Amino acid sequence: MRGHIVLAANPFRDAQFEKARTIYDLLTQNGHSVIASPVFITRWGEAERSMRCLPLEEAIEGAALVIALGGDGTILHVADAVRGLELPIIGVNLGGKGFLAGLEETETQELLSVADGHYSVSRRMMLDVELLRSGETTFRQCVLNDVVVHGANVDCIGILARCDGVPVTHFNGDGIIISTPTGSTAYSMSAGGPLVEPDSENIILTPICPHTMVGKSFVLRPGRTITVEPERIHDRPAILVADGGDGVPLNGGDHVRIHKSDCTVLLADVGTRSFYETAFQKLTGRF
Repeated sequence: MRGHIVLAANPFRDAQFEKARTIYDLLTQNGHSVIASPVFITRWGEAERSMRCLPLEEAIEGAALVIALGGDGTILHVADAVRGLELPIIGVNLGGKGFLAGLEETETQELLSVADGHYSVSRRMMLDVELLRSGETTFRQCVLNDVVVHGANVDCIGILARCDGVPVTHFNGDGIIISTPTGSTAYSMSAGGPLVEPDSENIILTPICPHTMVGKSFVLRPGRTITVEPERIHDRPAILVADGGDGVPLNGGDHVRIHKSDCTVLLADVGTRSFYETAFQKLTGRF
């Protein structure tokens, strides 16, 4: 494999970087150049003494592959850093469901084959989200999973969603989720949304606990522009959450605009399980 391998490890999932060190040693002892890049922290302690370490933004320069060691949150963090780059990510699941991960914790030996280039690539669609306030963009982010607008204190708020300027759904409820196919197995699914093949291209709108008998999801083609207008939030705070990040408070009159991004993310697939097998196993608890 040309270029080095980045080992992006989550210290909250991998205490003292024990699993990261094991993988680091496995790869380097088999002739691969590896740079460790602990995520979510800036002080690495003992990790720097036992592994070559750099911040993620520096480590990905000239890299051939990123191994994300943690849960889906770790992979989303890495995806944000590499979006738009032709740099595949392989996730090793140390978290809960781990839908984005190509390997489970017990399968780390497979990383030797991955490091030798034996994998296929799944190109994943992303969404651009903008918060418009008084005609100005005050927040912008690119997401791999989803955008959520919801009441901040489990409050019921009004939601009006438009597609290319035409109203699609209008209801009172807990909020709305706008997801990619990759994000269809996350919050959207828990709220009753459909499962969509992750490498397809669609925009999925899923109401959260709508106070209506007909609050259904919509699966839209990727060229649509979605605008979400939260209503009646003057005394009921609402927030915008992009890919599970920090909530952004919303004001009355704000508009959240979402459309397909020009950026994509590449996820490495070792072919051990199909999307359907993964969904069945993780959603039924049958392994």
